[in-house]
Amino acid sequence: MRTVRDIFTSAMGLMDELDSDGQAGNSGTEEYMHRTPGIVNMMISEYRVIAGLPGSFTAVEDMDDPVLKIDDVYAVGVMHYGLAANLLVDENPAAASFYEQRYEELRNIYFSRRKAEEGQVEDMYGGIEFGKFGKW
Repeated sequence: MRTVRDIFTSAMGLMDELDSDGQAGNSGTEEYMHRTPGIVNMMISEYRVIAGLPGSFTAVEDMDDPVLKIDDVYAVGVMHYGLAANLLVDENPAAASFYEQRYEELRNIYFSRRKAEEGQVEDMYGGIEFGKFGKW
């Protein structure tokens, strides 16, 4: 299970904000750290809407909170692009646009490969399945 910090660290790597030791939590990324939980909550909500998951979810509040009920592949392979886009939207619109496009591309690929749900189809018309059409 991935944490908010995992997604944040990946995003800082994309944004070239890691320090010389490869750490994401430094004085230059403090503002980003404060904004990250809210943005991650927004992306979790988006994930749940697209996936058709009902009900509420447990919001993250801290960098070490786990990102619950989100696939690890999605959490680390897709969400860091969305986080980077949202963190850079005011500072560097060109980079934010690139990260947003990549986020949307990967998100769409991820959801297009999910298995379809099976279920009964309700017949709303009645009668036409047996060739019994009404007279005109």
